[in-house]
Amino acid sequence: MADALKETEVQGANVTGKISTKEKIGYGIGDIASNFVWGMVSSYLLFFYTDIFGITAAAAGTLFIVTRLWDAINDPLMGIVIDKTKSKHGKTRPYLLYLPIPLAVISVLTFITPSFSEGGKLVYAYITYTLLGMAFTAINLPYASLMPRMTRDSGEKAELNSYRGMGRTIATIIVAAATLPLASLLGNGDEKIGFPITMGIYSVVATVLYFVTFKSCHERVVPKNTDKLVSLGQSVKDMMKNRSWSLVSISATLWFLRSGTMNAALIYYIKYYLGQPGMIPFYLTLLNVANLLGTVLAFFVLKRWGSRNSSVIMYAIATVLFIVLYLLGSDSTILFSTLFFLANILVGFGDPANLTMLGDSIDYHEWKFGNRLEGLLTSSYSFSLKVGVAIGSSLVGFALGFAGYDPAAVTDNAKDMMKMLTFGFPIIITALQVILLLFYKLDKFHHKIIEDLES
Repeated sequence: MADALKETEVQGANVTGKISTKEKIGYGIGDIASNFVWGMVSSYLLFFYTDIFGITAAAAGTLFIVTRLWDAINDPLMGIVIDKTKSKHGKTRPYLLYLPIPLAVISVLTFITPSFSEGGKLVYAYITYTLLGMAFTAINLPYASLMPRMTRDSGEKAELNSYRGMGRTIATIIVAAATLPLASLLGNGDEKIGFPITMGIYSVVATVLYFVTFKSCHERVVPKNTDKLVSLGQSVKDMMKNRSWSLVSISATLWFLRSGTMNAALIYYIKYYLGQPGMIPFYLTLLNVANLLGTVLAFFVLKRWGSRNSSVIMYAIATVLFIVLYLLGSDSTILFSTLFFLANILVGFGDPANLTMLGDSIDYHEWKFGNRLEGLLTSSYSFSLKVGVAIGSSLVGFALGFAGYDPAAVTDNAKDMMKMLTFGFPIIITALQVILLLFYKLDKFHHKIIEDLES
């Protein structure tokens, strides 16, 4: 009864007012938790499958594609479940309380190498990776849907998403820097033992952090039309008519596609193209520290210039830097590291910007169609994350297989493909984001939408 009363009081708060720094930090901690799991998937799972688990790059690429097809159904279904949830903790927060332990168990199982035949291993990988994707959706989608229920204010959304972005990159920095040393140490040199133990440690920490987010954050935005019944078919039709949502969803997919490709290819590029396997933790850490600085930059820039204009400028400069990196080669380590660092600061800025635009598109949807549907609309971001990372990792797997990649004998063709994947493909993706966001116009009149909704 006390919890229900507290929730009612919070929902009655000013949904366009300031949110405390403590609550913003609590929200950001949720993405630390999420990326102790998904940071391992995006940075190490392809490498784990090919070099430790023992399946081919092409087989791993097929696995990533096939298992993600289910997300086209699974993610929107979970979004609908969230929209229909009614509890004393709200629509989104209950999932942060009850699902972290199942996610932790499945995460560890994904990084275990069973003593099966090659075919048996492949079946095991399909089952565990599919379950991991479903468990991650069941907790990360409610976490993402929580933000638009905390405030309508674009500036506050931008700050919440900057804290979220900082949380994501803090986790990925830790994962990038610590995973290989921990796996070697805890497994006494045997990474087949060390990887699941390392994942177990990350999972325990993530479980605690999810609970911190659950206790710290509150749902305030309760639309006046909460009793309006809208069919699933009509909801989907309205969603597809939401042009701002469509543009943000495509932009987010491109962002994660670039991230998935670069994270997966970078390990191979450093190990084989640069011939510096000992520098893998350094470059992965450099990548994620740059992304962290990008989210800090977003904290100051988004309120001043808006999400769309800021993103266009940042991505345009990043595209130029990626072109220079592609042409530069590996002769100058200092210059290469510096440009690589700067490019990924600018790219890192895009994650909180995308999330802020997504939140604004949910307000627009409520204003235009009369129903809010945070879960269904936010499912696009969860889908973008997993599909982008999966397609990026699959692309790396297929491309390396096409180039004849063999860990025991790496050819020049395979090395050239590693360079193309690490820098050539991100050039195309980042340039496409610039063009796409030129058509996003919601920044100009979002404030008027909020005035209408509040009145």
